[in-house]
Amino acid sequence: MEIQDKNIALVELEQSLKIQSLLGELSNTFVRVPNEQIDQAVQNSLCRIAEQLDLDHIALGLITPDSQDFYSKYCYAKSCSKPWQADSLMAEGPYLTRTLLAGKPFIMHDVDKLPHEGAVDRENFLRYNIRADLVFPFVVGGHLCGGIGFASSRPRHWTNETVRGLGLIADVFANVLERKRTVQTIQGREEQMRLAAEAAGIGLWVWNIPKDKIWATDRAREIYGVPLQEELSFQRFLDCLHPDDKQSVNEVVQRILQGENQLRHEYRVLHADGSEHWVCATGRCQRSASGLPELLMGATLNITEVRRNKIELERANADLKLALEQIGSLKDQLQHENIYLRHEISGRYAAELNSSNSPAMRRIQEQIEQVGPTLATVLIIGETGTGKERLATALHEASPRKDRPMIRVNCAAIPAALIESELFGREKGAYTGALSRQVGRFELADRSTLFLDEVGELPLEAQAKLLRALQEKEIERLGNPKPIKIDVRVIAATNRNLANEVAAGRFREDLYYRLNVFPIELPPLRERREDIPKLVEAFVNEFALSMDKNVDGVAKASMESLRCYAWPGNIRELRNIVERAVILAKGPILKIALPNGTIQTTTPAKPAMGRLEDVERDYILRVLEATGWRVRGQGGAAEILGLKPSTLESRMIKLNIHRPSV
Repeated sequence: MEIQDKNIALVELEQSLKIQSLLGELSNTFVRVPNEQIDQAVQNSLCRIAEQLDLDHIALGLITPDSQDFYSKYCYAKSCSKPWQADSLMAEGPYLTRTLLAGKPFIMHDVDKLPHEGAVDRENFLRYNIRADLVFPFVVGGHLCGGIGFASSRPRHWTNETVRGLGLIADVFANVLERKRTVQTIQGREEQMRLAAEAAGIGLWVWNIPKDKIWATDRAREIYGVPLQEELSFQRFLDCLHPDDKQSVNEVVQRILQGENQLRHEYRVLHADGSEHWVCATGRCQRSASGLPELLMGATLNITEVRRNKIELERANADLKLALEQIGSLKDQLQHENIYLRHEISGRYAAELNSSNSPAMRRIQEQIEQVGPTLATVLIIGETGTGKERLATALHEASPRKDRPMIRVNCAAIPAALIESELFGREKGAYTGALSRQVGRFELADRSTLFLDEVGELPLEAQAKLLRALQEKEIERLGNPKPIKIDVRVIAATNRNLANEVAAGRFREDLYYRLNVFPIELPPLRERREDIPKLVEAFVNEFALSMDKNVDGVAKASMESLRCYAWPGNIRELRNIVERAVILAKGPILKIALPNGTIQTTTPAKPAMGRLEDVERDYILRVLEATGWRVRGQGGAAEILGLKPSTLESRMIKLNIHRPSV
């Protein structure tokens, strides 16, 4: 079952990566494609998507003029399938159509599971050999303009990642088709205006420069807002202009008077009612034999509508650029999440260490069941190698956020200078060497779980900013003071005694209390020796399978040695020793050797008789030799013997035990 789940997860990961690649490919294609080539680019893209994602049908439709139905515009279907080329989606899929008209995506994993109101849709889906469909409406600027459907001839479970990825692809198509519509609309309007101008929509005028009199047609007077009977002069013409444009127009006229012959200029005029109009004036200067200007003849066209359309086009292009930037940002986030998803998959199928018969681990299992479904902050305390990260994974899997990947941060592995940008992100140029924007771990963990491993290693400055993020539930990227709201459940882990760290001034007291909402202490392996056989069996099976070796079991003597060893490195050390043994295995019965210098605490089959002090002295000597005469600290002799370091030192003095000179 584990292998099957792993295969499913890997397939989903592969699907997600393909969607990422398609997003980048489509974005690069459509941002550069000319308007007249959009139709062919869309059709080619449908074929490309179907090929990459193993789809049998893709249909792209536009909304009808009455906004109550959809008709086919572009489609793709495999050679053995019937393409959707219909004038009415409502006639064949009323349930689907109503869903899209409501602005909602239509998600069908299996056609046989459609509700009763989808009976007509089911019949027609089967007619097109469609058993699974994922359809997104095109909503641009708050208006529904079409939709796109991705279909399969077999039942198919559309995961959340697939739905989100295909939704981004749908947004790309929606924006490029809206750009095409806008450009076509503008081109149509410009053509209409050109034809209107050719049919006498242009205002004609002639300026007699020596006499300073202007003749103008009725259409020209209408454009400038001048009454039909009023005499015109250059000054009267200037009075018609917008105050901000008078200087530029006067400069153009002066250049004509000084020798230029061609005139073309756009400016604004104000009518008596206060309305503002953009006009385009073109003309040519006629000169006398001596070269002096005599007549300036020209035509003026009201281009207010053209300017408005130009602004609309610029706005549409800006919206498209913004949409593509947002898609790029989401693609980056999706890529980061997939990196963590691969980490999640690789760790999920490790040996199952949480099932245990030891009382300590049963208590921890109860604590997981209690706090896992909540959003409370958890602090995991335990020695190195006890499985703190696996416990954090178990808490995440028991929470409502298990469908999103848990984001991991090893605070001890990140340099102090970079910890802030890793946690909270940075903008391009935030500091020297920041060549691109980086999404922080908190932002990646939004609506999920953030695991802060070795949190006791954080520098004090980073502790203060972590406390603020936990209290305010918002962060700021380096180089951008704009706050970003986050919804993150935090699980922290440490092998340090944080209370002692607080007392020593190395850890903030307020952050300690913020993290220590629900502490869970993982016992070292030496305190739950009854779990060692089960752990050994799990590790043997794992490594034998990966190395393609036939191992039937572990030698009894080896297992007894493992049970008696103190395990200063805990589960991690046990795993490494088992892996080495499987590598060296030459037969079906595995013999596991402890590391050189380790001490076994087994009692000999026939123990020698002697005084109690002699036995105690001999045992302490053996432990000291095994630990390299290290009394204090993790893995030291005092810890193995279960004594305080000061107590052990007193016993050594009493028993006349001295470290040998080198």
